Amino acid sequence: MKKITSLIILLTLTGCRYFNVSPVNGLTTKNLTEEPTQREMVGVWEVDKISYDLIEEKGYEKKEIELNLKSNGTFEISNLPNFVNVFDQTSEKYVNTDGIWQIRKDSKEENWVLHMNFNDSNLYENGMLTSYDLYLEEDGIIIWNFIGDPDSGERFLYRKK
Repeated sequence: MKKITSLIILLTLTGCRYFNVSPVNGLTTKNLTEEPTQREMVGVWEVDKISYDLIEEKGYEKKEIELNLKSNGTFEISNLPNFVNVFDQTSEKYVNTDGIWQIRKDSKEENWVLHMNFNDSNLYENGMLTSYDLYLEEDGIIIWNFIGDPDSGERFLYRKK
């Protein structure tokens, strides 16, 4: 019984994120262990219904949010709600922003992530470096970005249009 209790505690502390299971909304995903091709990544991505539901729960009107990953390594995001910057929100509820993207390995050198370098904007006054998780679903790659503490379950999930 002591071993079972120890195992439960260990699994709780390490979290689902490292066991190739997405931590919220019952999605079954796998971390991306093979580098995605430029063709798979370049294009327009839109957040899913659960992301739009989160926006409405926070009292924002629903606006189409698109992430455009361009072949020259730049990106643009339209209508990004200011609450994604949990440290310092601008007075503008929605922001259009841009920057540079590339595919890199995560900090453990195990899985591929979308490395995002945001330019200075109303959303990120001094720019921002961050990584969005890449997962593989049955019908392709998804881009996953937690908002604030991952344990909150608040996230944006982008699917390619």
